[in-house]
Amino acid sequence: MTWLGAVPALPGEHGAAHVDALLLAALAGVAADFVCTHTDRSGPVAVTTLSAHVTGDVDVDRLAGALGGPVAVLDDSGTPAARAARAGRDRLDGRCVRFPGQSALTGTHPAAEVVAVSAIDRVVGIGVEVAPTDPVRTLGFLRPVCRDGELLLLVEPAVGGVLRPAEAESPHQCRGGH
Repeated sequence: MTWLGAVPALPGEHGAAHVDALLLAALAGVAADFVCTHTDRSGPVAVTTLSAHVTGDVDVDRLAGALGGPVAVLDDSGTPAARAARAGRDRLDGRCVRFPGQSALTGTHPAAEVVAVSAIDRVVGIGVEVAPTDPVRTLGFLRPVCRDGELLLLVEPAVGGVLRPAEAESPHQCRGGH
């Protein structure tokens, strides 16, 4: 099992869900249980980076071509790549676009079940406390966030007494997209 780090070159200006789709399409055929996007603010311009925990063989050159940017195998030495690998392993600061148990979370599930069947560590309410029995309507789309070594699903109250993910798969564009 290996961590990969990448700096994808994504065409045009697209919303987060579109970027996720492009990244996941580039990773088609790669056995990766965790795939996260991060914002690297260490340079003069912030860039989107990708970390992936690969559980099988991967053709790094093919993946770099599909992503349009460099891909590095991250090791455990003291190099900057190793520090990034450890950060990825700890799932710090980012959005998780693929995670174990994701496919089991369609429909509506109690918050405790969301945690029990997936890699999500906690369901966290925005403006509301979340009890283990509170129903979470997944809407077939979950993008938990990585914070301080935990994978958190952020939810908000919705009509009908359920909670829904705070991030929608296809958020509407205001003012006709202008």
